[in-house]
Amino acid sequence: MSPSLFARRGPSRPPCVALAMMTAVGVGTLSACAGFSAPAPVSDPVKVALGAAGGTRTVQAGDKLEVTAEGGVLTEVTVTDARGRRLPGGLGGGGTVWTSSAKIAPATKYSVVARTKSARGGVGAAKESLTTAKAARLNTLVLDPGVQDTVVAVDRLLTLTFDRPVTDRAAVERRLSVTTDGRTTGSWDWAKDRNGMDQVTWRAAQRWKPGTAVTLRAELDGVDSGGGRYFTGDYDLNFTISRSCTDSDMGRVCGKVHVGDPAGVTASSVRGKDDHTNGIGDWNDG
Repeated sequence: MSPSLFARRGPSRPPCVALAMMTAVGVGTLSACAGFSAPAPVSDPVKVALGAAGGTRTVQAGDKLEVTAEGGVLTEVTVTDARGRRLPGGLGGGGTVWTSSAKIAPATKYSVVARTKSARGGVGAAKESLTTAKAARLNTLVLDPGVQDTVVAVDRLLTLTFDRPVTDRAAVERRLSVTTDGRTTGSWDWAKDRNGMDQVTWRAAQRWKPGTAVTLRAELDGVDSGGGRYFTGDYDLNFTISRSCTDSDMGRVCGKVHVGDPAGVTASSVRGKDDHTNGIGDWNDG
């Protein structure tokens, strides 16, 4: 049988001996070595190579991965990370090339499986494991509310403030999701905070219903926020909208909202030490 190889682009070199071999790479790069033999005739091999979509021999974090076939076509390419998440992409060039539609992340191990078909109809597959190095530039964020499983006022906003500029807002926003037990709808609103930091706020389409449970899921691990500033983790937050005030004399600052029967009284951000409801700020009497 003739081997179907994952090969580095460029001049030929002696074949690697390892099968499905993981390659340790330099800062922000990917490279590839041997796959395994495909069941194709000796005179009919299909060579599979990895590279960057821009044509370079290695793939840097932030580039798009390209898989090419020589002597046949690719019938299927699957690229997954260590958590089982697929790197999306598609075939082109009549089946001779597969290109990812998402960027390669740093500090990530990818498993690549490329299935092939030769000009004479022989089928095969090549496998490889690839690992990228850690990112040189990072981005982090601060959540508000900043306490897990807290109870907050009905007028409290969900806000993410970033430590570094976010120039690819679409890439970040695609990884943000907010769910509630009341199926509340809303949207993200980008702005600068008073210190000039990039900030995104989730605004509910309607006023929060008291007692609503809210969950934020920010799957940002490996996402480039722009300029090569990567996130290195995911963020989760759960909180609940306050049901009522506990102080009977606060009608002038507590807005009344009906929650079934009888009416409940919602919390307001202007109350505090006199109010025993969690998540309320300092009380100002005048």
